[in-house]
Parts: sequence; C-alpha cells; structure tokens
Amino acid sequence: MTALHEVRSGTVLVERARAAQTGWGALEVEERVAMLGRLPRVLLRNLDRIADVIVAENGKPRAEALAHEVVPGIALARRHLGAAVATLGPARISSLTAPHRKTVRLHRPYGVVVAIAPWNLPFLIPFSQVLPALLAGNSVVLKPSELTPRVGEVLVELFAEAGLPDGVLQLALGDGTLGAELISAGPDKVLFTGSLATGRKVMAAAAAFPIPVGLELGGVDAAIVLEDADLEFTTSAVAWGANFNGGQACCSIERVLVHTELYEPFLARLADKLRRIDVRTDLAPAIDERQHRVWQRHLEAARAAGLTVQGGEQLADRHITSALISGDQVTEAEVWIEETFGPVVAVARFDTDARAVELHNASEYGLTASVFSGDVARARTLAARLRAGSVAINDVAATLYSTPELPWGGIGRSGFGRSHGVDALLDACWVQVVDAPRGPAFGPKRPWWYPYGPELEDAFRELAAGVAAPGPAGLVGGAQRAGRRLLTMLSRQPKL
Repeated sequence: MTALHEVRSGTVLVERARAAQTGWGALEVEERVAMLGRLPRVLLRNLDRIADVIVAENGKPRAEALAHEVVPGIALARRHLGAAVATLGPARISSLTAPHRKTVRLHRPYGVVVAIAPWNLPFLIPFSQVLPALLAGNSVVLKPSELTPRVGEVLVELFAEAGLPDGVLQLALGDGTLGAELISAGPDKVLFTGSLATGRKVMAAAAAFPIPVGLELGGVDAAIVLEDADLEFTTSAVAWGANFNGGQACCSIERVLVHTELYEPFLARLADKLRRIDVRTDLAPAIDERQHRVWQRHLEAARAAGLTVQGGEQLADRHITSALISGDQVTEAEVWIEETFGPVVAVARFDTDARAVELHNASEYGLTASVFSGDVARARTLAARLRAGSVAINDVAATLYSTPELPWGGIGRSGFGRSHGVDALLDACWVQVVDAPRGPAFGPKRPWWYPYGPELEDAFRELAAGVAAPGPAGLVGGAQRAGRRLLTMLSRQPKL
C-alpha cells in the first residue's frame, strides 16, 4: 500500500477518507472512545520524540515544545476522551407544546473533515483539530504546514499506534496549492488555522459548495494594565506573553494599554526585563525569511513615524532582540493595527477604564485579552466589555489554550468556531432531531390538518394565550380551552 505521505492528490486523499469514514462513523461514540483510549499513554511514551521533531522543524526552545504542546496535548486527549460520550450521545428534548411526542437530539458526524494547520504550534493545533473530529465520527485529512511536515507525520503515526483504523486519518503534505485542492475535492467541513488572508481564501473556496468552515485567524492581542496592578508581576507576565515562541503565536501579547499613573515605571521596568531575555536560548527565530521581513517592516515603520523603539536589533539566523515600541502616536502605527507575529510589543497609555475598552475594541481582531489589576471585581467588569474570545485576569490569556476544558476561539478578524472544551466536540457534528410518538404508533388525525375553519383559528388563539401565560396552570388552562374548541370543530366536520 502506498505510504500516506507519498500521496499528493487532494482528491485521492478525500476519496480514501470518505471510504474509511463509513465504518468509523457507524460506530457508537463509546466504541470510538475505547479504540482511542490508549492515546494519552501513547503520547507520554513518545514525549521526547514529539519534542525533538518540534524543535528541529520549528526552532522553538525545547521547554516551550514540552510546556506548550506535548503536555497540553496529553491533557486535551484525557479531556476529550472523558467528555465525548456525555457530550456526543443522544440527548432527550422536552417540548412545551408537544408533550405527546418523544424527541431526541443526535450528534451526527459531518463525514470528511479537512484540517489545515500552521507551523507555530505544529503539534498541538493539528491535534486539537483532529481528535474531536475523530471522536465525533468523522474521518480527517490533515495538511500540516509545509514548514513543519515531519510533525504532522509523527502525529498521524501516534494515532495509528493508539489504535485508529487505517485510512480514518490521512496525511496531506504540500503547500497552499494542495490545501486548495483538498477543499475543491468537496470534503464536508474545513478547519483552518492561519493568517487572515489565507482564511479569506479558504472561506471563498468553501462557499462554492457550500462547506462549513471553522477559522482561527490570529490576533493583535492586548494586555490592559490598571493603575493598581503589581508592577513586578505584570511586567514579567507581559515580557513572557509577548515573546514566547518568538512572539509567533496568535495569542501573544502585541499591544499593552497601561494606565497613565503606571505608564512611565511600567515602560522602564518592561524594557529592562526585555533586555535580559537570552535571545539564543529563550527566543525562537523567525520561521522563515518572509516572517522576518514582516518584523523588519513593522520596526522600520515605527522608527519612521517617530516612535521610540527599544531593542529590535537584527541578529544572524533570523533572530532579533525583543523590541518595545512606545510613543504618543503608537495606536496609529502598523505595529498596533496589524499582526506582527514576532517578539515585538507596543505600549500605549490610557486614563479611564472606558478609554481602555475603547482602545482595545477598536481592533478588528478579537482573540484574547489580559487584564491586570489589584481589584479583581473591577477587572471582571472591564473584561466583560472587551471584544475577545478569552480574557484572563492577572495572567497571560495565551495560557488558556493549554487548559483543555476551556473553549478557544475569537471574533471578528480572529475567526469563528471553537476548539477545546465540549464546544470542539459539538463543532465536529451536525445536529439531527428525531421525533417519535410517545404512546401508540398512530393516534388520531391531527386537528390542524385539512380542512381549516374559524374554530381552528379560535383554538390556536386559546393555545397562544396559554403558552404566553406564566406558570403551568395557564398553559394547562389554555390547552384545555383549545381542546374543547377542537372537539367541537371535529364533531362538525372530520379531518381528511
């Protein structure tokens, strides 16, 4: 049999996945959970192997590969395996207006899911796309980034080692051309994590069918620092949140809004901490020269605009020192508005909570936000006004991605759909309602069938009054009055 990674045809891969899905989707969710039950132990046994290939292809520090990808992957596997049966099993639905019927909500797999993953979290992101889709009964064609193909290969091999049947998870290796071919082959859903520009192309291609899509398109995420925040704690949090993975994370802190009372000491303390980050051991390089040019362009534009740029020195091998940008016009700069995706953070000041919310929500992105304050109640109030999918108080919101119980996703230019939590399992399904008689297989003909008449209209007026009335007594009374009118009508002219 041809090795999965040798198949370059998107059409062939989708066809193979569709054939494999028939048997996989016919299993009960309990059976799928049992077949993948070994997955956490398989990941643990291969922990160092996974970390090695992430570091080799992505270049991030090994500590980040373990902390941000492998360990959260094991936790995510445990969470989804533990929640799948309760989340995806049949659910009873009671009806206010049809108590004589028994209704069940079923969660049905889409069929073939195409998952297109990025290079910045080359293991955890595709893992979070693939696992819930499989547990829901879909087959998956995974296209990892062409910059991190071996991580994708290892992921597929680990699912096979855990017991996934052959063909249920296919691997597609190639660039964006292959991704477009996979979508044009007509899968049943597409999951994409990546840039806004490519996400728009994915949506346009999927709209031709149409195919439902889930998009996670990054952000220009912000930290809001109130005047009562702990200076040492908060500057350490921002220094890490802006620079982990070399700043190449959709949820890294790219903007900081600091209350004017804390602005000057915050800038000085953050600049000192950024200078002390060891570029060679703690900062990942730009993944490629194209990304490195984005960093350079944003820094050059900031300098040209008269903003203060501390750090940002260009080093060899696509490294730069962590950069801090500030100035009165920083909120008008490209680095504030567009995603830099690098070790660069811009800082602006505000004087009221309302102004902080206004500056934050002016962004068309809305993935995560962080709020730092000694008054947690005040921070909660402010957080509820932010346009962001996840908000962390006195922590970096990026860490929420490592918590498998929490839904993850954004709004606006950051996309839609959710990974993690029960939302990821539910997003992998379409909902079917099956309605059946509660008593005898066949009862009397329905009173609202033909012919119509004024008595039928009067009956529904009585029923509407009962449904609108508060409490069960009003509903029962309305139903009884409607029933009497219907009986009178039926005695005069039976239904067809």
